[in-house]
Amino acid sequence: MGIRTSAVLNSAILAIGFIPSAAFAYCTGWDKTLPNYDPRYYSVAHEFRRSEWVVKAKVLKETWIGEDGKERALQPPFQNDSPRPWGFDPYAGAFYDLQVQRVFKGTPPATFRVFSENATNRFWLNKDEEILAFVSGEVFEAPIGKQRTLDTCGNFRPFPKANGIMAAVIKAARDQK
Repeated sequence: MGIRTSAVLNSAILAIGFIPSAAFAYCTGWDKTLPNYDPRYYSVAHEFRRSEWVVKAKVLKETWIGEDGKERALQPPFQNDSPRPWGFDPYAGAFYDLQVQRVFKGTPPATFRVFSENATNRFWLNKDEEILAFVSGEVFEAPIGKQRTLDTCGNFRPFPKANGIMAAVIKAARDQK
């Protein structure tokens, strides 16, 4: 199943009501039917341990990618009059270039990219926005492949909203040493 097909299927499932309307993404950590269910899965401490890097970063650039895996300029209109592609629009997703401002975990380069798939669980970042990012690797369908990304069910947040969990992030950073 291709990226576009996956996005179409996700949107179709939402449209016909198999998933509650408030749920836009499947979040593994909330699935009580899984054998390794852990109610703390999305706690700051647990996500901190699962992440490759945890950083405060500034968004430098947004680059949209067509279904062929190549850079593609945005061409509105988009589904539901959205300001950016969402689900049925013919884009694989967007790369966001981030500049590290502070490192809490790992050894990231000064700038790096994260990928946001064009699906109902995507994240949107804005140029010059500062975010608290819990970065991990994920494998996306071809032609995207393995990329770094942010868990939309997790604790990544823009500042100043991220200030509310900074104490927990700093504690997790101290605890890992």
